[in-house]
Amino acid sequence: MAERRVALLVDGENLSVDAAGFLITTAGKAGLLCVKRVFGAVTRLGGWTAAPGFRVVHVPPKKDAADLALSLDALELALTHQIDEIVIATSDRDMALVALRLAELGVPVTGIGEAKAPPEFRKACQKFVLVPVKAELDAVLAPFGQRVQAFLAEEGKATAEGWVTFSALGQQRAKAMGISKAEAGIGKSAAWSDWFKKSPQFYQLEERGTQSRVRLKPSK
Repeated sequence: MAERRVALLVDGENLSVDAAGFLITTAGKAGLLCVKRVFGAVTRLGGWTAAPGFRVVHVPPKKDAADLALSLDALELALTHQIDEIVIATSDRDMALVALRLAELGVPVTGIGEAKAPPEFRKACQKFVLVPVKAELDAVLAPFGQRVQAFLAEEGKATAEGWVTFSALGQQRAKAMGISKAEAGIGKSAAWSDWFKKSPQFYQLEERGTQSRVRLKPSK
């Protein structure tokens, strides 16, 4: 079976280039990322003009010009059957209409946006992924072990001894930092303790069944 073809379309006037790596990583999980385009007026794109891997689609510096260009490209890709899924990266409610139209055409849409993304756009997408805030974004793009250590350090601040329960690793705060069993390379039914035991120089465990917990190994 051929791999699913995915298009990533970014409103460069609406999202910061800081999210570029996160967008590619997230969209790439759906299949072969064969289209990566960012839309906007050159004077409003900031670092997007130099973002590696993206084709920049320049538009006039007019209101809604980027939205219109993105919408037209999305519909063209769908109607010409060039792709199997479209990922739209924006926090603009105007993209809700094109997401709904794509769904009617049988093309699933994943939305990626910031916390300000309106419910109209979120609900129009089959799936919506939240762009992490800057601190979390830096963690997401770091190697997996560094993400886990950063998460444990932050969560451990709430307890006197820095312990974090395994259940916290399945909550939204951890997911926002790119922490999951899939990213760790272990199965859903596997125990987190097995992963932590591979690096005893970094982690200290207390196995208590459903109350198992972990913390960064205290320095001597």
